[in-house]
Amino acid sequence: MRRNSILTFLAMALVLGALLTTAACKTSGMAMTSRGQLFKINIYAPERLAEGAEGNIDVVLSNRGVNNVQDILADVEIPPQVYVLDQTNDRGMTVMHDPGSPVWHFSIPKLNPAEDAHIRFKARTAFGTLSETGQISVTAWQKDLPGDKLFRKTTIGLQR
Repeated sequence: MRRNSILTFLAMALVLGALLTTAACKTSGMAMTSRGQLFKINIYAPERLAEGAEGNIDVVLSNRGVNNVQDILADVEIPPQVYVLDQTNDRGMTVMHDPGSPVWHFSIPKLNPAEDAHIRFKARTAFGTLSETGQISVTAWQKDLPGDKLFRKTTIGLQR
């Protein structure tokens, strides 16, 4: 009887560990789809910029699996302390942005295995009295993702 309770405890610990690992991956911008694909979001932004300085914010959506990932919707939210001067992206993506809105909407029809989708914002900072920008956040939706979405966030600090 004691042996069964030890095995039950070990099985429960293994399941709990798997759940925590999945949650940790999802908040770090990486998730496994229901078809076994590894889908990833990376944000490359300067750690620090001076007041009024310009820099690039790059968002990369990656498929690191062996099958296609299809019908991806991504929203990029830029905080008010960052002014977008220009925005570029890979061919095949559809972009929607309402002037004055902090959110940019992207539609990616298909990402092949080992393929990346690139989005770039040329931006200028306006910190005012703050020491860092608000959060630059990226949320991607895809029907095969756990919870149907994946997200990643970062900030830019004031260089003194």
